[in-house]
Amino acid sequence: MNELLIQKFKEKIHSYYPISETTFGELLKMASVIHLKKNEILIQQGFTGRQLCFLYSGYMVAYINDDDGRSYNKNIFVESDWVGSMVSNMLHKPSEFTIKAVTDCTLLSLPYKKYRDMIFQTDDLKLFYIHYLEKNWVIDKEKREVSIVMEEAQVRYEKLLHSHPDIEKYVPLQDIASHLGITPTQLSRIRKQTK
Repeated sequence: MNELLIQKFKEKIHSYYPISETTFGELLKMASVIHLKKNEILIQQGFTGRQLCFLYSGYMVAYINDDDGRSYNKNIFVESDWVGSMVSNMLHKPSEFTIKAVTDCTLLSLPYKKYRDMIFQTDDLKLFYIHYLEKNWVIDKEKREVSIVMEEAQVRYEKLLHSHPDIEKYVPLQDIASHLGITPTQLSRIRKQTK
């Protein structure tokens, strides 16, 4: 396993809560590296998730297809994000969305059931998990919801570029527009104004 990948994975975990070397070693024992080519699927809508992944490199999108074949972007995943269908993993139900690589990607995959069992057996991993849930599913989720309602689309676009300056080189513009809650035409106008 790549030393840089291991280091970035450890840094990501410790950004929430510092776990012990023993706990980290146990996580690595259950982990495997996945390489996806551009347009390969990590999880298909309608199939049950069984893994939680750390995105070491690349970009991915999560999207939902409706009955009429229209696609709606749920999320864009960038380097060092956690990737997976958490609801599908937790409830053992089919995923409501597809997660696809939009570039070549390298991920560190944890089998969700083993990972979940370990959370209940290991206090420092339990504390990491609590901090992770609070940050990702409470604080960041609320910020995104408020941003979509209160901020102009141009401000949301500029914030995205500030956080991920190269994103337009790799992620299709229609996925970026959908992520921002706007149409591709609106994004095109905003991009012209920004330049």
